Amino acid sequence: MRTPVDVITGRIVDYDERSGELTIKARYPDWWLAVKREYRQCRIQLIDGRPLSTKQRNVCYKLMREIAESTGHGVDRVKEEMKAKFIAEEMFDGLDDDFSLSDAPMSVICAFQRFIVRFMLDYDIPACFPLLQYVDDVPDYLYSCLARKKCCICGQHSDLHHVDRVGMGRNRNEIIHEGMEALPLCRQHHNEVHSLGERRFFERYHLDGGVILDKTLCDIYKLHKMEEEEHAEPSDFDGTVDT
Repeated sequence: MRTPVDVITGRIVDYDERSGELTIKARYPDWWLAVKREYRQCRIQLIDGRPLSTKQRNVCYKLMREIAESTGHGVDRVKEEMKAKFIAEEMFDGLDDDFSLSDAPMSVICAFQRFIVRFMLDYDIPACFPLLQYVDDVPDYLYSCLARKKCCICGQHSDLHHVDRVGMGRNRNEIIHEGMEALPLCRQHHNEVHSLGERRFFERYHLDGGVILDKTLCDIYKLHKMEEEEHAEPSDFDGTVDT
């Protein structure tokens, strides 16, 4: 019995950089069914063809061992629970109900790794190593740390460090923070970035910069946003701040 949805495999034979159009060639043997169902359009799922590396797989297990150590559950149980939670919450189209860490597409494993890191941040799962060294998507990790007020270097409770300096003579409560660049740093690493300077600090921790503050982050930190600028009342206060 034919299923209501046909899934076939094809290959990309051309790509037009000007129009952004892919040319895909696929074989479909049932001409009668194609005519009957009046096929005109199709959904295309691009399959990540990069080989999964042992390092990426090991990073996932390393993170799950930290969860197992913290919760007292075995690694196998943590793996199955994390996979089920990932599938249920991320809801990737075409993702198998029981994908394997040994042969899943690289993009799926990278997304799974990001999911585990966010879980550890959400539930205060301690790690015996800096998570920053084991994340595939550093900007996503920095944003997650900012949203959860976790130091991106050590995981402790953080303050917001402005990469774009607020500067002397500017009132932190009046300037527009949305669009500025920031990092979540604990007091120790906040002092370190001031002591070393940002260039040397970024080099030490292999960072390219901070995260651009959006409306969500400004709400979390109760910072002035662009949409509030037109409603802001002028102030005569000339405050000084230390960033």
